[in-house]
Amino acid sequence: MNTPAFGRISRVLTYIHSNLSSSLSLEDIATQSCWSRWQLQRVFQAETGLTVANYVRELKLSQAAEHLLDGKDRVIDIALGLGFNSEISFSRSFKQMFGSSPSQYRKAGKRVGLRKPIQVSETASTSEKGALSFVEVRIDERESFLVKGMTSEISGLFSLTQDFAQKVPQLWSRLEGEVEIPDDNVLQFIGVVDLTQSCFDGTNIHYWAGVELQEGISIPQLPSIISERLEVLTVPKQTYAVVKHCGPIENLRHTLSWFVLNWMPSSGYRGVDGYELEVYPFAYQAHASDAEMEYWVPIIKS
Repeated sequence: MNTPAFGRISRVLTYIHSNLSSSLSLEDIATQSCWSRWQLQRVFQAETGLTVANYVRELKLSQAAEHLLDGKDRVIDIALGLGFNSEISFSRSFKQMFGSSPSQYRKAGKRVGLRKPIQVSETASTSEKGALSFVEVRIDERESFLVKGMTSEISGLFSLTQDFAQKVPQLWSRLEGEVEIPDDNVLQFIGVVDLTQSCFDGTNIHYWAGVELQEGISIPQLPSIISERLEVLTVPKQTYAVVKHCGPIENLRHTLSWFVLNWMPSSGYRGVDGYELEVYPFAYQAHASDAEMEYWVPIIKS
């Protein structure tokens, strides 16, 4: 994504991230960019897929949510500290984003829907040497859920005998032969990397290619939708850093390398050996240049 505007939008993002405690009007941000407000909106959305106003608002509210969970400051003090004019306007915006008031969110104690600052990732691939891209990360907590699918032991990135690149596509091919896709698009395909028993040498990792058993798929209906020959996995409640990957699936390892080496060390979180998730949209085209999926990494506060 090395467009002429890329570097300037990177500087705009740096300015936003450094000034979240101020009111940050669109006029202020446009002054840093050399564009008019309208031009900035147009270029920013083209480069990031987001509007300036929504991005700033969601960053401020996410930071406020972290303060609510990690500290004891009053709601009014958090609101004013992030540049909101009043507790009323802050609470209204907060509920619009999170579906609950600041006090309700604090009481629930769950890290849900937290947007983190967009960062620049240099994830060189064989086809795009030194290519740069903007990467989005958010923090989310998921309750326990069931996956029904096929599983196999794989050797991961740190193994001397890596075989995940061969075994994982084979599992998905076998699953597609077993699962009948209904017309109402009720199935959520999901990959699960079970690291709970993994070894230091990258072995004893179990990969699941499966379908999430959501409310739309009731247990009595399963025989008509999913083969009974498939196994069931219970994924426990976890907090995740959710990384959006854009591009062919074979480049996912570059996105994850950037995440582990660049995002994680300065995030205030640390990884845990749990269940990593690959969440795919309906009709996902794995090798398409515009393909998008999400990778969910289990984390806890440092």
